[in-house]
Amino acid sequence: MFQGLPQGASQIAQGATLYILNRKEFSITEAGVTAVSQPHISKSAMANPIGAFQNLVVDLTISINGDQTTIEFPVNSASASYPDKGWFVTPNESIMEREIESMYSAARQFMSQVPWNQMVLEKKDPLLMQIDSGRKAEAEQAKRITQLESQLAAMNGRLDQMVSLLSAANPGNDGNKEK
Repeated sequence: MFQGLPQGASQIAQGATLYILNRKEFSITEAGVTAVSQPHISKSAMANPIGAFQNLVVDLTISINGDQTTIEFPVNSASASYPDKGWFVTPNESIMEREIESMYSAARQFMSQVPWNQMVLEKKDPLLMQIDSGRKAEAEQAKRITQLESQLAAMNGRLDQMVSLLSAANPGNDGNKEK
């Protein structure tokens, strides 16, 4: 027995306050527990008979800003994650503080890696061309095609200029083909 409760009973009682960290929005909401069920096998564990009794849960009906919802909370657990909702739930303030600090540390570590990741993005193509002769040949061919297209466009522009100059210089060509 633990704290006068039968073994396997949830440590969360009706009237308790839960802290819900919304990982998607990085915000905390307090919820009041309005009902606690008896321990039972988790719906997700019913497909796995071996782990069924290791995954006992209680249904917690909680009130969040006047809205009621029910979650399965693991028996004898200090916290639970609900990835589909983006929630981390605990009745314990210090556990919530550790979770927030953990997320902060992970974000800070991620941000410290941004310059390195940017460098990898910039250097990928040159590195691949360095080792793959086919990519190098394709890149050179694409470069030549682009150069030829720009030369052709310049030549077309000059040809148009010459035609307009010849048309203007020939007084017999007034643009009227009716005779």
